Amino acid sequence: MGEAAKFKEEGNKYFNEGNFGEAASFYTKALCLKSITDNERSVFLKNRAACLLKLDKYHEAAADCSASLDICPMDPKALFRRCLALEQLGQFEEAYKDARKLVQVEPKNTAIQPVLRRLHCLIQDKVAKHLSTDNQVTQMFDLIFKNAAGDEEKRKQAANNLIVLAREQSGAEKIFQSNGIVRLMQLLEMEKDKDMQLTVIRVLSCLANESASRSVAILDHLSMRKILLYIGSASDQISTAMAYVLQNIINSITNLENIKKEREKHEAKRKAEPAARMRPFPFCFEKIDGAAIELIDSMLVPVIQLLGSNKLSACGRDNILELLIKFVTRKDGIGWSKKFIEAEGIQQLLTIAGTIPEHKTISVTQNSRMHVSLCLSKIYEDLISDQERDLFTEATEAYFTDLFKDEILESKLEAIMALAALLQGPSRVGNAILSREGVLDMILAMADSDSALHVKCAVEALVHSASKKEKCSGVIKQATPILKQLYQSQNDAIKVRALVGLCKLGSFGGDDASYKTFADGSNITLAKSCRRFLCNQTKDADLRKWAAEGLAYLTLDADIKEELVDDVDAIKSLIELAKIPDKGILYPVAQVFVNLTNSYDKKEIEPEMIELAKYAKQHIPEEHEKDKEPFISGRVSKLVKAGIVNALVAFSKSESESSNELLSRVYLAICSNKDHRGLVVQQGGAKALIPLANEGTEAGKIIASHALAKIAVTQNPEIAFPGQRVCEVVRPLLKLLQIDRTSIQNFEALMGLTNLAAMNDTVRNRIMNEKGFTQIEHYCYEDHEELRRAGVECMCNLVVNEEAQRLFKGENDRVKLLVLYSGAVEDPQLVRAATGALAVLTHDSGICHKVIDCTKQWFEVLTTVAAHELPDIQHRGLFILNNMMSADKEVATRLVESNMLEVLMAISKITEPERKAAVELANSALKKAEEWKLIAPVEPK
Repeated sequence: MGEAAKFKEEGNKYFNEGNFGEAASFYTKALCLKSITDNERSVFLKNRAACLLKLDKYHEAAADCSASLDICPMDPKALFRRCLALEQLGQFEEAYKDARKLVQVEPKNTAIQPVLRRLHCLIQDKVAKHLSTDNQVTQMFDLIFKNAAGDEEKRKQAANNLIVLAREQSGAEKIFQSNGIVRLMQLLEMEKDKDMQLTVIRVLSCLANESASRSVAILDHLSMRKILLYIGSASDQISTAMAYVLQNIINSITNLENIKKEREKHEAKRKAEPAARMRPFPFCFEKIDGAAIELIDSMLVPVIQLLGSNKLSACGRDNILELLIKFVTRKDGIGWSKKFIEAEGIQQLLTIAGTIPEHKTISVTQNSRMHVSLCLSKIYEDLISDQERDLFTEATEAYFTDLFKDEILESKLEAIMALAALLQGPSRVGNAILSREGVLDMILAMADSDSALHVKCAVEALVHSASKKEKCSGVIKQATPILKQLYQSQNDAIKVRALVGLCKLGSFGGDDASYKTFADGSNITLAKSCRRFLCNQTKDADLRKWAAEGLAYLTLDADIKEELVDDVDAIKSLIELAKIPDKGILYPVAQVFVNLTNSYDKKEIEPEMIELAKYAKQHIPEEHEKDKEPFISGRVSKLVKAGIVNALVAFSKSESESSNELLSRVYLAICSNKDHRGLVVQQGGAKALIPLANEGTEAGKIIASHALAKIAVTQNPEIAFPGQRVCEVVRPLLKLLQIDRTSIQNFEALMGLTNLAAMNDTVRNRIMNEKGFTQIEHYCYEDHEELRRAGVECMCNLVVNEEAQRLFKGENDRVKLLVLYSGAVEDPQLVRAATGALAVLTHDSGICHKVIDCTKQWFEVLTTVAAHELPDIQHRGLFILNNMMSADKEVATRLVESNMLEVLMAISKITEPERKAAVELANSALKKAEEWKLIAPVEPK
């Protein structure tokens, strides 16, 4: 009898005994033989598939059947078994096809008949559901149009039902195929009810989502002119809803979101495999189809023309600005930056920024100027050559030249306000304008005028006269006498702006305890003034926002941090202030909390540089005693007690990436104390951190991921990340394993992943699908002993996954590494992790063979582990030996021949209660050796 036939016979025997795992292993051995014919391979594949079906491994079973059918295309058993596997996987149509083929091959096959009937019913149900969607769409349109003069509530409910249907791709496609876009256009034009109009627009938004064909159809039927007309509506809801329609149209036509996902995968792979020297991912704009770019570019001029229109509502203007911020760049958008400048878009942005609300020339909101600053910054940073930057500069200079030449004072006032916005955006360009002859003098003159409006605008420009705190002295120092004078003003709007200017000057030294801009105590006095404004609930939000900005500068001073954190009313006022829906408020409030928790980036100065600075008699920054422990932890605890976690959760819905980065920093500072992590989970902080870890600035995502890792290390993952949320945490944690992260980030990510991998196979599958195995394995080879140990501990939990186990098979040294680590007597934790992994892996007989063949030290290592002084490690060692003795006769024979029998017999006689589990496994292994007839049965005494 040949070797293949022997393996088949053994496999059949185990299958008939119900030992399907063992049977599958023999069929696998047969498939590994090079001498088998194609027909034999087909038989072994479908036999193994039968085992896999019994073991509920449906993916693998279907794959084996497909491989068998590649050899024998109409084999009845392979068709039947693949049909069963596909049915369990929910692939009913494919399963039905296999069942029909089998009936054609074997019409009298009785086993397939009940399966065929069952699948027929399932497919009929699916068709009925599809037809039900068709009927629902028809019914909803009938209720809307045929009942036009009837029950208005029913019509509105029908329209709302269309939104629900349109959210599903099948429903959206049915609406589209039912001439739905034309009918919705008719409804939009004839309907006078604003609520109904809003509902129709929301249906259109759902239709445009993730479908280029539907988006083009909407654009054709609705037209860009009407889209912009609705965005310009006086109704904030209609304006915002139509802006979402346009956003979805642009995303769908350009496929932008999928391009971003492709970039994310590319960059993750590039960082994970530096040796591959992959090229950076191109700008998103470069990956967009040429026809799509041409269509999208046709929107640019109408958008720019609308920006400066006095017919556009304030909300509509903000919606257009937000769309520009989202899409204008080459890197993340549709590449409008240069085209926008050439189409005179910069002048339109500066016109919006320079608008004085009191003059009512065009409608703006309190957020409009900040939107302009951000948009200008996005465009400038996206420019890729000096020539393009010169175009930007020329456009801004042309705007300011025209206004500064104008004799009308209001024109100069508008220029000053536009300059304030420019200084908050691309500050280099703003400072160039500010340095022009006569500009600063004009601002100072206005600040000293009798007009409250002029003074307010001039002071605001002075406050924003430098984008970096360390550069703020140059301009503001010249204005210090005027700022001090204006601080005495009875006009709160002027007084608070002057206060912020003084705060900015007072913070010139940053957190350097040795540098004082003003006399001792002056900064504390300024901070008290800010707190008075902040805590006065009768003041409007704008005044309190300025007070928060003043504190954002002053709280770099450790003495002020301590005073502020003890002022519970001020902390609660900051929290309540940030809840106001003004996009300019959150950032200064978040910056205050970052300063209080010392969670800002602090550059470490090399000791050699300090000595060099002393020698050169240069100023050396000094750290304040209160910027060290235990003061920092004390401040964090006080903020937690004041309710900052609930506040952070509420703030986390911000659309500002910069603000979200600051929130992430505060979260990390709180989570650094393990006693606070339970409260963070309890109050929803773990849930709020996930989007912060996936979206925003690169630094913000890493910081939020680190906070999640800290939570995952000490909290029960089932409570911290219930349901599907636990899978969402995997990717952020894997980001922390990249080689450019810090050791503490690597370590805590590994520990967090270890806990996650212990939960269930769904999580382990996610780790494997995210290419986590390779990243985790990298740390198993680390020189740093704690990182190496953490890597092996994580691998110990991950190898429960079948795909992870498969990677230990074949030609590699992974098993050898675990065997050698199991012998690392000086590191019990590493031994515990390595033996735990081997205890799982040695359920596979192939791995058992590898344990013996991988190194000559295997006997010494296993003997050491089996006799280990720690009971839990000894238990794992005996578990491995029992698995190996049970694997097959060849492995068992080699164990017995190696004198491992003596070790097992010695352990079987141990009477210590804590080693009872090891003794039972030793007896089990000896019993197996008896069954293999390798040793004589031991007669009971």
